Amino acid sequence: LLGSSGIHANGLSLARKLAERLPLGYLTEVEPGSTFGAALLAPTVLYSPVTEALAAAGVAVHYAVNVTGHGWRKLLRHPRALGYRVHRLPPVPPVLQFMARQAGLDHAEAYGTLNMGAGFALFVPAEQAGRCVEVARGCGVSAWDAGRVEHGPKRLCIEPLGIVFEGDALGLR
Repeated sequence: LLGSSGIHANGLSLARKLAERLPLGYLTEVEPGSTFGAALLAPTVLYSPVTEALAAAGVAVHYAVNVTGHGWRKLLRHPRALGYRVHRLPPVPPVLQFMARQAGLDHAEAYGTLNMGAGFALFVPAEQAGRCVEVARGCGVSAWDAGRVEHGPKRLCIEPLGIVFEGDALGLR
């Protein structure tokens, strides 16, 4: 997983609704010295330099996907019946913690809607995972060897939180 810099493109409708109900709106403090509005405007990390550096380093990327729009459920987008086991989570940016708390989202809803610290997922052979993390960090992007891919059924297990998204979870809600 490659780290996110904040909200990116997922959850902006929720962010607008939250701002409407917060007494100070976008000026509400998310953490000392940072307002909700400023946190929402944080530039999105660009992942293309990482993918280019991985190609140059000879790392075989089998699949890549943005963690947007449907949160972590987006990992289920691959057409094959693959199972994903995540056993290491990235830190969650303060703005996403704030949004989940203010919206009353449980872990499943938060991870099924927001990126919760993972902006991009790269699927590489297990023996190249360490090199992938090293290359990404060399590009200034946080990265983690977060789990493994298994043959079917199509399901995402976020083990540290006990969350399971089945294959049909990517559909519109």
